[in-house]
Amino acid sequence: MIDGGIGVDIAAIVQNIAEAEVVTLHFPMLRQTLLLDSRSDEHEGPLVTVVPMVNNSAERLASLRRLRPRFERPSSLSMIAWPASVECLRREGVWDAVLARLADSGDARAVAAAGRALSRLRALELVEIRQVIVGMEYRTVWGRAGAGDRKP
Repeated sequence: MIDGGIGVDIAAIVQNIAEAEVVTLHFPMLRQTLLLDSRSDEHEGPLVTVVPMVNNSAERLASLRRLRPRFERPSSLSMIAWPASVECLRREGVWDAVLARLADSGDARAVAAAGRALSRLRALELVEIRQVIVGMEYRTVWGRAGAGDRKP
């Protein structure tokens, strides 16, 4: 159990990161996805970036085709919902699995891109938390008792 008791199978996530050609980690609160595409050739290395969430695997495959037109359809795509915080990725060892997968590619640029992606996710999460606190783009489900009952 992580981040407030949300049950996540960390071992299965780590296994998917190690084995799938393309892995997406969705952050529903941020409406963003960490995209890890391990495919590479003599011209292009693995891709690690943050992209907007999509509605389904067909949309993700279409976005991959736009991002990486030189590559064929991936042989495996793992789409993982991450309901916890960005920091929890590190705390639970998921980020270490991402870095290990990229290190196995031998492409130092991909490892550096992962660091930038993690920083971007952290920054997006901070913005979202601030918006929650100040009420921007969020509405209160329960108001204070009697707040709307007062007469001017």
